[in-house]
Amino acid sequence: MARTRIRSIVVADIAYRWTVGLAGPGHVKVKLWRDGPEPGGALEVVVTFDDPWLNYGPIITAPADRVSEVFELSPIAPALVAKVVRQALEAGWQAHHSGTTRFRLTRDRERLEPSP
Repeated sequence: MARTRIRSIVVADIAYRWTVGLAGPGHVKVKLWRDGPEPGGALEVVVTFDDPWLNYGPIITAPADRVSEVFELSPIAPALVAKVVRQALEAGWQAHHSGTTRFRLTRDRERLEPSP
């Protein structure tokens, strides 16, 4: 199994760390937390992502004009993570409080929804 890479990002002058891991077929989980010596709460966001390596056959056999309708192939980039942090903060996530807050990013990647 591959080692998880921890990345850094700064949003609104606050440093965060984040990772991406599998969350099941067709989904990944982005986990974020505030960087620094003070422990705080984590944010977990499930995002639709169809790994092109795992879906190579179906992707190349799908009609070219429908691939983007059927598969979500855009990777999890820092711009998306920054957007998720801003939306989570607006939705009430408090990075300095303990506990884990969970959301699901809609398929169009435009908004967060509560996740069980």
